[in-house]
Amino acid sequence: MARTTKMKRQAGFSLLELMVSVSILVAVVGVTLKVLVDAQHANEGVTLLADLNANLRASMINMGRDIIQAGESVPQGGIGYPQGLAINWPAPTGKSYTYPLPAPLPQSTTLMPVVPGAAEGLTINGAVTDAIWMIYADNSLLDANNHLINSFPVTIASASTTCTGSIAATGLTVTFDPNCVVITGENAIVPGNLIMFTAPTGATSIQTVTSVAGQVVSFAAGDAFNFNGHVATKTPGSLYSLQTSPGSGTYGTTTATRVRLVTYYISNSNPNLPQLMRQVNFLAPQVIGQGIESLQISYGIAGSNNPGSYANGPGNAKYPTGTDTPAQIREVNLFVAGRSENTFSQGGQFFRDNMVTKVCVRSLSFINRYN
Repeated sequence: MARTTKMKRQAGFSLLELMVSVSILVAVVGVTLKVLVDAQHANEGVTLLADLNANLRASMINMGRDIIQAGESVPQGGIGYPQGLAINWPAPTGKSYTYPLPAPLPQSTTLMPVVPGAAEGLTINGAVTDAIWMIYADNSLLDANNHLINSFPVTIASASTTCTGSIAATGLTVTFDPNCVVITGENAIVPGNLIMFTAPTGATSIQTVTSVAGQVVSFAAGDAFNFNGHVATKTPGSLYSLQTSPGSGTYGTTTATRVRLVTYYISNSNPNLPQLMRQVNFLAPQVIGQGIESLQISYGIAGSNNPGSYANGPGNAKYPTGTDTPAQIREVNLFVAGRSENTFSQGGQFFRDNMVTKVCVRSLSFINRYN
C-alpha cells in the first residue's frame, strides 16, 4: 500500500496579496508625493508673491520718504543755477538730459524742489515710464557741538558767535570756521556733494563739491552738473554772482546748506529684471525695487488763480501747465507695478501686482491765502 505525503502550507503572502499591497503602497506614496509637490508649489508661489510685494513696498516707502522731504530748507521758488549754460541732469542709462527738461515740461530759471519727469523714463514692455527729481536739505552732518553746516552763515560776527570763514573772491573755494561747524568726520562733506549758498538778499546759487582739504571746500570747473567755475562770465545764478556787487570780491552774510538732488527712474540695465533706481546727485544709483515694470506719477497742483483750487482736478495732472509751476505741487500720486523676480514653475508665468499711494509734499503745502 502506497504512502501519501501531505504538503505542509508555507507561511507568507500570496501573489495576489503582494499585488494588492504594492498597489496600496504606490497609491499612498503617490498621494504623499502629490501633497509634497503641491506644498512645494504653494510655498514657491507664496515666496514669489512675498518678494514681489516687498519690492513694491520698498519702492513706495523710499519714494514717499524723499517726496515728503522735498523742498525742506530750499526756497519754494527753487535754487538759482548758472543761466545760459547746459546743466547736466541725472538720467536713466541710455538717456541724456539737460535742465530744464524739454517742453512741454515746465521751464524754469531755478532748480525746483520737485521736477516732474512725465514720459522721461525708459520704455518697459512697450509702456513709457515716468521719472521724478526732488531737492531737499541734507542735514545728516551734525558736528560734536550739534551744529549743522547752516547753523551759522559762513561769515558772521555777533555778540554770541564769531565765524571767520570766507568765500574766495573767485567763488572757487569756501573755508568754514571750525569754531562754528566742523565739516569733517561722520557724514562729512565729500566730493560730489551739492552746496546751496544763500546771500543776504535771498538770492541763491548751487555748487558741486570737487575736493575737500580740512575745512576748505573747492568747487572746480568741470563738475558733473556744470554748476562750477563760471567766474569769467559772471553768470547769473553762479556763486560769483552772489557778491555784494559784481567783481567786488566780497560776499555778505552768506549761508551754506548741503542739499540732495534725488532721482527715481526704472532701469533695464538687466533686461531680464527691470529695477527701480534711486540716485543721489551724480553718485552711483542704488537698486530700490526688483522687478518694477511701471512707474506712473501725477500731481496735485494748486491753481495760480485760486491757491485753494486744483487747475487740472485734484491730483490728476502729469505736470503743471499754463501759468502754474512745480512750486504749486502739493501732492504726488504714485503708481508702481511690478512682477515676481522669477517665473512660477507651474505654467512658467510671472506673478504681477501694483500699489498706489498719495504723498503730501510738506514743504510746498503751505500757501498764503491773503496776499
